[in-house]
Amino acid sequence: MIDDRFLYERISRRLLEQIGAGSFTVGQKLPSVRRMSAMFKVSVNTVMQSYRQLEAEGYLEIRPQSGVYVRSSDVHDIPEPDGSRYPLLPVEVSLSEQVLHYMELHADPDMVRLGIALPGPEVLPVDRVMATIRDVTRHHALEAWDYMHPNGSALFTHHLARRSLSYEVPVTAEDIIVTSGAMEALSLALRSVSRPGDTVVVESPTYYGALLLLETHQRKVVEVPTHPRQGISLAALEQVFQRGGVAACLVSTNAQNPLGFTMSLERKAALVALSERYQVPLIENDVWGDTVYQDAAPPAKAFDRSGLVLYCSSFSKSLMPGLRIGWAAAGRFQKRFRELKQLSTITSTSISQIVMGRLLESGFYAQHLRELRLHLHDQVEAMAREVRRYFPPGTRLTRPTGGCVLWVRLPGGVDTLALFQRAAGRGIHVFPGGVFSVDGKHADYLRLNAGSPVTAQVRRALCWLGEAAAELAAENQRR
Repeated sequence: MIDDRFLYERISRRLLEQIGAGSFTVGQKLPSVRRMSAMFKVSVNTVMQSYRQLEAEGYLEIRPQSGVYVRSSDVHDIPEPDGSRYPLLPVEVSLSEQVLHYMELHADPDMVRLGIALPGPEVLPVDRVMATIRDVTRHHALEAWDYMHPNGSALFTHHLARRSLSYEVPVTAEDIIVTSGAMEALSLALRSVSRPGDTVVVESPTYYGALLLLETHQRKVVEVPTHPRQGISLAALEQVFQRGGVAACLVSTNAQNPLGFTMSLERKAALVALSERYQVPLIENDVWGDTVYQDAAPPAKAFDRSGLVLYCSSFSKSLMPGLRIGWAAAGRFQKRFRELKQLSTITSTSISQIVMGRLLESGFYAQHLRELRLHLHDQVEAMAREVRRYFPPGTRLTRPTGGCVLWVRLPGGVDTLALFQRAAGRGIHVFPGGVFSVDGKHADYLRLNAGSPVTAQVRRALCWLGEAAAELAAENQRR
């Protein structure tokens, strides 16, 4: 069933080839969806999937009531990674002190918070969640405040399993292990397949929280270059796997943080095939998967036929971070994963599971996601426009396919740690790129959160950041 979805990607490649050959030029309107459907002998829906994919990747622009146009090449794109900077050798992680300091600053309520990746309260259904909590505590108080069974709320796991089928992850309620957020799921997955001193492969750049987790559990890391639109380098990954000695590979395939890419279905399938060929477990962090701007994208787990993918997700980024509810499907490592969960926290919060089960059962969560994706897409686009407006010439940035962060490269060799320090003094919180790698190789990058609307306050903060970045670049030139 899932292989049929490759068709729209083949159409996308054909269109890109035609654009590259000059058959369609910048600014030109493409044939209508129905005409393209007839030309390629595919359905109208397949053509629309292809158009949406190419729009998300920046090649096309869909104009309502007008048509689809070839978009101009954007000089602001993030460059491809330089493979020579990746020795593909295991190293130890030592980031905790630095990252914890950055996170403490974010807790200051007076800060303009552009650092932590999280949708703002403006786009979260606070009233509906609070109403559900009140209803649950009124009518199901004993169940809500008692210990939950270690296997989780039957209501929650049943509807979660049904929902997972919609993005082609064939799990049952019995396969699901409820956790206290995605970080606990990732921690348990890591402990299920590796031991202290083992080596784990990660993307670079990758989420700093994953690096902190690896540091805490005393794992070594091999960083693999990761393309801002295509994802982890499969060639480099195979090179590492061939050498042996790898306990696991930790990846995100949907709306990856901080790059924002969503891997194509073909590349997801190839990633899982590599895992199976070399028998290396994949730990998949899909915490941003529900925020992909197009329809929900199947994770790599959808291609797992041998149980090697340990799938981890949560509702922290898509609904309410304070509910602290996540889940995992650990494949062949299910037994060990469940044992570790029961030996650490036994079970997860009862009321959060019941509330989430009710929101899934009613269909509210699916409705909320449709609105959330639109909001996040618009907010990311709005922030990108402001960055291009205020930041110095030569600034480059990603085109996310989901989530709410922008990955920004500053010109002139600007050290974003220096920018972070100056910004903190002005009450602006950002995240310097160096902590998204074990050795600071992304020190000229900055991650910005677009989870909230671009207000006048945010616009002033971005203007100041752009001016400060230009000053730092000028200082570098004078040295």
